[in-house]
Order: sequence, then C-alpha cells, then structure tokens
Amino acid sequence: MTKDKKERVAVIDLGTNTFNLLIAEVSPGRMKEIYFEKNPVKLGKGGINRGLITPQARERAMKALQYYKQVTREYHVQEILAYGTAALRSAANSSSLTVEIKKQTGLVVRIISGEEEARLIYTGVTHNLHPEGAFLIMDIGGGSVEFILAEKTHGIRWLHSYPMGVARLIEQFHFSDPVTPEEVLILEKYLEDNLTDLWQLSKQYRPGILVGAAGTFDTLRAVTAGKGLMPETTTSHEEIPLEAYQTIYKSLLESNAGEREKMKGMEPFRIEMIVPASIFIHSVLRETGISSMIQSYYSLKEGVVFQWMETRNYNG
Repeated sequence: MTKDKKERVAVIDLGTNTFNLLIAEVSPGRMKEIYFEKNPVKLGKGGINRGLITPQARERAMKALQYYKQVTREYHVQEILAYGTAALRSAANSSSLTVEIKKQTGLVVRIISGEEEARLIYTGVTHNLHPEGAFLIMDIGGGSVEFILAEKTHGIRWLHSYPMGVARLIEQFHFSDPVTPEEVLILEKYLEDNLTDLWQLSKQYRPGILVGAAGTFDTLRAVTAGKGLMPETTTSHEEIPLEAYQTIYKSLLESNAGEREKMKGMEPFRIEMIVPASIFIHSVLRETGISSMIQSYYSLKEGVVFQWMETRNYNG
C-alpha cells in the first residue's frame, strides 16, 4: 500500500441511549478524526427491560440515521460501519428494525455480542493508552456495562458485558430527584450482589487504575474541569483525580435535575443518567480498591476503526 493512500470511513454506533457518528480519515499507520457527533436517540426508552424497541424509539432512530447518512455523503465517506449494541441485541423486534433501516437508508447494521463489544472497547482504549500493571476498563452504556481486566504485558485477562446499563437501572429502580440515601444503598447492594465475578477477579489481579471509556466518563471529565478541579484539555485521555471525583460525586447525589442542568460541562441528555452512573462508578472504586482513574475518549467507535484498518493493512 502506498504511503499517500487515504480513505474516509464512518462508524455509526447505535447505542441504547446515544447514536454516535465518527468519520475518520485513515492512512498507513494513522487515524485522523474529521467529524464526530452524538445524538440522544434513547433507543431503549420505554422498552429496554421488556426486550422491545418502541415505535417512538424506532422513529427517533430512523430520523437520526437518515441524517447521519446525509452527513457521510457530505464528507465523501467511502465505507460506513454500523454497529448495534445492547438495546438491539436484547430486543425481540430488532431484526424488523434493521431491515427497515437498510430499506430506508441503505445502512447494514451489524448487531454485536457483549463480548465483541468489550473487545472493540479494549482495542479503542489501548490504541494509545497503556497503563502500567493491571487496569480495569469500564464502559457504561444505557443497556449494558462492559468491563475488561487487562495488563500491559499480557493483554486481556478477563472481560464481560453485564445487562446493567443506566437506562435499565432507571426503569428498574425509579430514582427520586434528588436521589435519596436509601435509594443509593439499594442500588449499591444490587451491584454488590450482581458483580461477584468482577469483585473476585479484581482481588486476584489487583488493578490499580480504572479506565473509564467515553459516555459518562466524558461528562464527568467535563464537569470536573468545569468546577476547576482538573485542567480543561483536549487530549484523548486524562486523569480524573479521585479526590476531585469524590467532590463531584457528592454534588451529583445532592443535586436535582435543574441544578445538574446548570453545571458547566453537563450534557443535557445525561442529566438523569449521570446519578446512577456515578453510583455505579463509586461502587466499583470502593469494591476493587482502585486508587486512580483515567477517562478515555477512545472506546467502541475508535476500536471499530482500528480493527478495520488492520483488515485493510493500514496499520503501517
């Protein structure tokens, strides 16, 4: 392959809460992001715990994908890779939706397993982030949460996708606003009882760093920086000091939706989800004894690009 060979590839991540569009220009050994957008489609709303995509969610999905397809045309994308995750893999009517998507937009949506999702997240995160020793990657979605225990020298030690995303938790537990101390305890107990494999393996491998991939962690980074508790940077990953996180965590638990809306860095569609997601993170930090946290913008969508580059011999 010639050194000046370039292609534009788009990744559409059809998540339970958010549809992400990443357009990248790839050349041998290099991936350059040229466009990124996220759309709070809320594909799982009203049906995630019943295994259904509601008619309203289907309509939102179609509208977002038709728009994304138009964007890819404007950017002269050569190939589009569309991946469906938790909401689509758990919905009984997902196949009818993917058929309709292909009919109306030409997009072929590939619904991936939780294990493949976790591997792609690992590929994305570790492309330019290689913590010393053992580390734990966590990606909090609307329908599922992926964990990957890994080491710099040995790679993946264990991974798992749990159907415990924040959209599921919100519909299951019906949190107050602000959340009550009793509701926090109930969720913590639920997590303690349902993540026993993670707790046991963390004792075995002793990860020292939690790497938070995309989504919730992006918002936490922005809010923490907005409070002046960490620098505002544009790097692909950044440490969120645990002391600063604990300060933000306390303020999130004590706040109502209106107060969270006013927080600098808060994305509007995360106002409701950020509280149970933060409780989840807090529980993981406590149960594993992890002493450091890094946020990574790179996750599933970048993992798809890097995997595609490898198959096309773009890895330099």
